[in-house]
Amino acid sequence: MRKRWTVTILTLGALGSSGCVAWRVQTAPPAEIVADPKVEVVKVTQTNQTELLVYQPRVENDTLTGLPTEMAIQKVSIPVSDITSVATRYRHIGKTLLAALAIGGGLIIYTLLQGLNQGF
Repeated sequence: MRKRWTVTILTLGALGSSGCVAWRVQTAPPAEIVADPKVEVVKVTQTNQTELLVYQPRVENDTLTGLPTEMAIQKVSIPVSDITSVATRYRHIGKTLLAALAIGGGLIIYTLLQGLNQGF
């Protein structure tokens, strides 16, 4: 029984540390957004409604440059004039708590049901 509770607690801890991520559209110009060293990836919406993730973003002259994936070698370049919005990732505490409660509740119910099976 103690082992099951340990697994439950470890699972909830792992879930809480990873967190649920959401996107927040920023109102500042792209150069200002990517100047923040905490910004590792941005979601760019272009004038043709195409959305693209850009990792390690930088603004060089009038162009947003970066990588299309975390492991990419070739850069992607988007003219700032073609960008309609830039969104950054943030941890959504509400979604994280809801997911942790749902998973934790499921694990507790499973543990209780297993305990009932042991009695038969």
